[in-house]
Amino acid sequence: MLKELTKSEWLSLLNIPENRVPTVLVLRGTRNLKVNYAKHSTFFTNVFEVGSPNGIFEDVLIGTYKNIDVGYASVYGDAMASEVTHLFGVLGTSLVIQTGCCGALTDSIQSGDLVCVTSAYCGEGAAQYYLPHTQEINASLELVEETLSSATVALHKGRIWTTSALLAEGKAEIQEWSDRGYVAVDMETASTFAVAEYFGMQRLSLLFVFDNPNQGEHILLSDVEKQKRRALGEQAVIDTVFAIIENYDNGNR
Repeated sequence: MLKELTKSEWLSLLNIPENRVPTVLVLRGTRNLKVNYAKHSTFFTNVFEVGSPNGIFEDVLIGTYKNIDVGYASVYGDAMASEVTHLFGVLGTSLVIQTGCCGALTDSIQSGDLVCVTSAYCGEGAAQYYLPHTQEINASLELVEETLSSATVALHKGRIWTTSALLAEGKAEIQEWSDRGYVAVDMETASTFAVAEYFGMQRLSLLFVFDNPNQGEHILLSDVEKQKRRALGEQAVIDTVFAIIENYDNGNR
């Protein structure tokens, strides 16, 4: 069964050269899988596209950034995030970084700001299969501290809630999560963290804020100024993540 597949079996099934197994995996949480895959592909040279004969994996690559092999995948929701993290966890990748957008749950956080996750609540479905009875999973503290010292836009740290049902978010749910001390909500981080913990991987989640549901905003509303802030926020995430990758690689040589 899939759970029992070994590193050598995955390498053979996906035709991945063993010397291309990356130290770091970056996930971009997004509904626009191929758009973000194409965008992130341009950051790398020597790109190896990870696929399989029956299409289990798509929009996944291993590329070289400043002589560092990095895995990248576009994922949407807990299932995709957990599957890709599982694959690279088996292969021996030691750090996974979740990126993408989130919804803010406090008035002090605005569109385009960054959220560095200290822990994620498992309000989705995948985490329970890796860490039964675990409700909340911590990020790697040293990476959180490194991130806080390197961002170029407004950056907040805190606990977030991960859900798997975006359109089921209502005023009552948003208020409850906020009242419980969660600063943002996303759809992947808890799943990514759970699989990372299972495989002994370091983990970080750095997200840019798309909107603030507490202020009556949601993904179907448009605002030119907020779009500009989101673009700046996403670029800050990308810049910060690649700086972390360089530092992490230097520390592991």
